[in-house]
Amino acid sequence: MQPELARIADEIGRARRVFTLCHVAPDGDAIGSLLALGGLLRNLGKEVTLACQDLVPAIYAWLPDSAEIVPHGSGGYDLVISLDCSDERRMGNVYEGALRSLPLVNIDHHVTNTYFGTVNWVDSTAVATAQMVLTLAEALGWPLTQPVATCLLTGLVTDTRSFRTANVDAAALRAALQLVEAGVSLSAITRRVLEQRPLASVRLWGEAIGQAILQGDVLWTEVTRPMRQRWSAGENGDSGLANFLSGVREAQIAVVLTERDDGTVDVGMRSAPGYDVSGVALNLGGGGHPQASGCTLHADLPQARERVLAEIQHYLSQRASEAREPSG
Repeated sequence: MQPELARIADEIGRARRVFTLCHVAPDGDAIGSLLALGGLLRNLGKEVTLACQDLVPAIYAWLPDSAEIVPHGSGGYDLVISLDCSDERRMGNVYEGALRSLPLVNIDHHVTNTYFGTVNWVDSTAVATAQMVLTLAEALGWPLTQPVATCLLTGLVTDTRSFRTANVDAAALRAALQLVEAGVSLSAITRRVLEQRPLASVRLWGEAIGQAILQGDVLWTEVTRPMRQRWSAGENGDSGLANFLSGVREAQIAVVLTERDDGTVDVGMRSAPGYDVSGVALNLGGGGHPQASGCTLHADLPQARERVLAEIQHYLSQRASEAREPSG
């Protein structure tokens, strides 16, 4: 057993009440990992609170126990476990007060993770945090129920775009096979989380795509609050748009800037293999993966756009310069 897994087992073994949380603006891996670990811990007899600063996106509301996710805890916890959070800020305002004095287990697969926990299990070779939760369950002999497997496969499907990302390897496919063998339908989950979306989101996407601008290798667009209001789309109505734009043949990097109700701007970046946007996101206070990263900026939309595009152009210039340097 890996040393980190042994330490996590010790922390969980000592805890009676566990506070689990995932990152703000949660995606399928965050929600799936949170629900799956919560189910596994409850099967061990632990009292578990599932938390996230933001509401569960409608696209994941069908997952088992998703209605139990709350924006804050009640106190009296022994342990905090963060899932799919690359840094402390990604935990949002649910991680505050007495929670900060407790042991914190950080379980994450982002290459930009800042190792902010008391115990840090970070595996950037895993395609999703859900894959790591499955590994933890196997290592500790925890039984895999169908509801837990459903949540884990949802995490795998969303973070790999149904096993189409460049980091998918044999281990990821073996994990998927194990979850399918537990009674979960891969095709049903793929349809629900990648193919189906509300008409309001489709209309919002249409407007955003119509305004997309290609500047060299960078394709970018914006989703404003008036746009979301015009189409009655929620704050997660643009979810998946950056992935879609990354398929544009002429672009190597796709960017979606989304204006939130609290005045911040969420930035989602996707890139073609060979282009690494994780450093761009890290420089902007965010993080993620080489081909899928993001950040949240406390700025208005024009300011955010200027900062993001300038940072990307700086990265592209450095990349081009390094490519021109003679080897050896």
